[in-house]
Amino acid sequence: MLDFQDNNMLEISFPFAQKTVKGNVKLPFSKSESNRALMIAAYGEFPLEINSLSDANDTVLLQKLLHFFSQGASVFDCEDAGTVARFLMTFLAGKQGEWTLTGSPRLCQRPMGDLVVALRHLGASIEYLGNDDCLPVKIKGVDIQGGKVTLNIENSSQFASSLLLAAPMWPKGLKLHLEGNLNSLPYIDMTIAMMQNVGAKVVREKTLISVDNVPYQFAGQKVSADWSAASYWFELAALSDDCDLLLENLSFDSLQGDAAIAEMMRQFGVNAIEEEFGIRLKKKHLNAENLVFDFSNTPDLFPAVVATCAGLRQEAYFKGVKNLGLKESDRVGAMAEELGKIGVILLRISEDEVCLSFEKLHSSGSQPIVFDPHNDHRIAMAIAPLALKIGNFCVINPRVVEKSYPFFWREVGKIFSLH
Repeated sequence: MLDFQDNNMLEISFPFAQKTVKGNVKLPFSKSESNRALMIAAYGEFPLEINSLSDANDTVLLQKLLHFFSQGASVFDCEDAGTVARFLMTFLAGKQGEWTLTGSPRLCQRPMGDLVVALRHLGASIEYLGNDDCLPVKIKGVDIQGGKVTLNIENSSQFASSLLLAAPMWPKGLKLHLEGNLNSLPYIDMTIAMMQNVGAKVVREKTLISVDNVPYQFAGQKVSADWSAASYWFELAALSDDCDLLLENLSFDSLQGDAAIAEMMRQFGVNAIEEEFGIRLKKKHLNAENLVFDFSNTPDLFPAVVATCAGLRQEAYFKGVKNLGLKESDRVGAMAEELGKIGVILLRISEDEVCLSFEKLHSSGSQPIVFDPHNDHRIAMAIAPLALKIGNFCVINPRVVEKSYPFFWREVGKIFSLH
């Protein structure tokens, strides 16, 4: 049962006696694919023909800001959307005029410096208006010609995607050499595949990506269901005693690296079977042990997987978490603080490694536990399935999920109310 006590608090409850979950789940369309499709249409200057655009706040915001640009706006507030800011920085840097790019206090703490360095090397004029390496910035647009550039993507693969999406329109194209820890390469490969689907000539050979000056061809884009959003339903399946969930329109034939969640959750007995109308989740009973997870390529899966281990009282070791402090929240710190409320210890071993162990499991008493998602949509959604294990609790700021999955609570309520 879900009870919205007010706009800032949600109470979630699930009866301890019933641990079976079943039903059909609607997923949002991929935010990552939608945002790339919007930028391709903007660079190609052709009408947007996408059969299924995400209604996530980030995608709605990007579409709105691109419209504002077409109407002559000069100031662009990217709110809390890192992808939007990074994609627009390259876009505006290549457009004649003067632009201000800014965002929320948290966004203005997130790194932008490596993208600025690369764009300046290509001839862009970008000035910091506050702290170096961060928004806000003043951009004086120029006709970027393209060429060769080296880019450090240790802090974000979005820097590379931002440059790549623009490169087919540059007279000299782009020779992009990637440096640093090559985390999140699947996101770059998604960008390349979507560009190729609309006629761009792009080749990646290990750390070198070549883009020819071959403009995008007008074509519709197909956006698929979101695998990152699916991770919370895999979590719910793993925490259940029995499960029969159909994740509608989800397919293993996907460009999204987060499809790796299926293999990760197999270790907890979750069996994912592709059918005509989506992927069905069934639960088998396996004894997981010696669990090791690497999130170097799939950082958005960390909250769901660590919450699964917490709910199952399963010790585990996690690596590839270094960049999680650069997200909407410090996701390692946020999960450590919130899971600590139910007796979970998330211990940082090194900058890139953490492990999980336990005190006594805390369940709700007369006063429900209150979880704070730290203004992070993925923390909020990862916490929700824990109702299967601790009964009932409250989540403050529940509408933070609108950043990527606006109807998440509706779908949770639909599944929880079936029993």
